[in-house]
Amino acid sequence: MFPARIAARTPFEAMPVPTALTAPRAALSVLAHMQGLTPFLSTDWADLEDLNARHRSSWFELLPRPASAPCLWIGLENSAGEVVAAQAAILLDCTGKSYGARLEAMTAFYDDPGTAEASGAWCFSASPEAREARGKVAMMSSGWVHPDWRGGHRDLFHLSGRLNRLAVLARWAPDWLVALVDPNVSRLWTEKAVGQRHMDRHATILFHQPGEGRLRLHLMRFRPDDVTADLQRRAFSPQTAPLADCRPGTL
Repeated sequence: MFPARIAARTPFEAMPVPTALTAPRAALSVLAHMQGLTPFLSTDWADLEDLNARHRSSWFELLPRPASAPCLWIGLENSAGEVVAAQAAILLDCTGKSYGARLEAMTAFYDDPGTAEASGAWCFSASPEAREARGKVAMMSSGWVHPDWRGGHRDLFHLSGRLNRLAVLARWAPDWLVALVDPNVSRLWTEKAVGQRHMDRHATILFHQPGEGRLRLHLMRFRPDDVTADLQRRAFSPQTAPLADCRPGTL
């Protein structure tokens, strides 16, 4: 449908990664292929926006993103060429201002916060952990699984999340990984499911997004070393260890 955009997608297996992520990349890729899905990496945000627009009945509107911020997203594509799961991330420079400060200034969302404010946008952050996050901060967002691919033993939400976090580590080597989590899905982000992380107990961030209304959000924060440890545990667990040396098409 969009040949230029599809051609811009990079097979996940072809993405360069540091040695510590080689086995996790192989294991996660095979887990996707075992379900008849092909993972890919894209930096075409317009492609993600189009996908979001076509599936708005089952997907929240994307959070706004500064056009100047580097971005990437991971997709899982079925044999018909349809994307059935996605997760995305943007990279924010929080050297001069912490992530929490950038949230309140709305530069985490907009290149021109003043224009956005005039349209009704505002943000309030009461999270100490958001204010502590400085340096290169990768903000993850836009998690979605097609309704026909939810449930059962697929767990595509966490699979695509790990693919996304692995791509973030490999491409950007951030100081922190963060996410703004809706209370309705905060229960999915347990340490058992995603590894060691901090999750604000209460919704400490309020963001008024024009067209969507006031969003109540939890701050979630990962240390890169903890993400790497979770990815390695997943790769070398009894369920997936035999897959680490496999490649798609060899099973």
